[in-house]
Amino acid sequence: MKKYKVIFMILVSLVLIMSACSNDKDEKGSNIKQSKSKNELNLSSGDDIPTMDPSLAADQVSFTTFAQTLEGLYVLDKNDKPIPGVAKDEPKKSSDGKTWTIELRDNAKWSNGDPVTAHDFVYAWQRSVDPDTAAEFAYMFENIENAKDITQGDKKPEELGVKAIDDHTLQIKLIKDVPWMESLLAFGSYMPQNEKFVKKQGDKFGTTAKTTLSNGPYKLTEWKPEDKWKLEKNDEYWDKDKVKVQDVNVKVVKNTQTAINMYQTGKLDMVGLDAQNIKKYKD
Repeated sequence: MKKYKVIFMILVSLVLIMSACSNDKDEKGSNIKQSKSKNELNLSSGDDIPTMDPSLAADQVSFTTFAQTLEGLYVLDKNDKPIPGVAKDEPKKSSDGKTWTIELRDNAKWSNGDPVTAHDFVYAWQRSVDPDTAAEFAYMFENIENAKDITQGDKKPEELGVKAIDDHTLQIKLIKDVPWMESLLAFGSYMPQNEKFVKKQGDKFGTTAKTTLSNGPYKLTEWKPEDKWKLEKNDEYWDKDKVKVQDVNVKVVKNTQTAINMYQTGKLDMVGLDAQNIKKYKD
C-alpha cells in the first residue's frame, strides 16, 4: 500500500506551477476566466492547508501549495519529465549509479534574500528522517544510504547519505541505482529548508504566513485558517521573469455548489465540478 500511496502523492503534488497560467485556457482546454482588472487568479480549495512544513506534510493541499512556493533540485515539466529546478543540470552519477553529484544554481534565493545552498537540502532531509520529527513520509527517503536505519533509531540523522561538498555542490549516496530518483527529488518532501529560519520559528514553523519561507515562484503572504490564503510573486525567485501571474487568491470553499455560484458571479476564475453538475455544465 505504501508504494501506491507514494505514487499517488507524487502525481498529486508535482503539478505545473501557476506561472504557466498566461492564457485563458488550462492544459485540457477548460475555460479559465482570469480577472480583468488585476493580474491575479481567484481560486478555491475544498480544504485549508494543514501545514507548510515539508517534513510534516502528507496531504494534497500542502503539496500543491509547495509546488507554487518551494522548488526542489528538479521540477516536472508539462510532460512530467524532470528538469532542473535549483539544480543547474542533470546529476553526475558514478559508474554504479549509486553516488550522485549535483551542482546548484548560484542565483537561487529564499524570499528573505538568503541564498539557497546545498546545506539547505542536507538539513531538510536529515530533519525529515529524524525520528524526533515524526514525519509520516520519512520512508520516502529510504533509497538514500542509512535512511531506514535512522528512521528506526539505529543511526543518527547526520549519518544520512547526503552531504554538501560546498555551498553549491550536493552529493547523494543511494543504496542502489534508482533511475526515477530525479522525479522523486521533485516531490514535496524533498524541498529545501533554511536551517536558521526553521530553528528560529521552532514549533511555529510552517503554521502561519510569517513563519513560512519560500524559494519558489510564489510566496505565502496571507493565511487565515479555514478561510483563505494568498500567494504573491516571489521577486527573489531566480526565474521570476517567467512568472506571469502576480497574485493568486485561494478561498476555502467546502461546498461545490457554493463554489459554482462564486464562479458564476465572478468571484472565482476556475471551479471544479462534481458528478451531478457535469451534465448541466457540459458546454
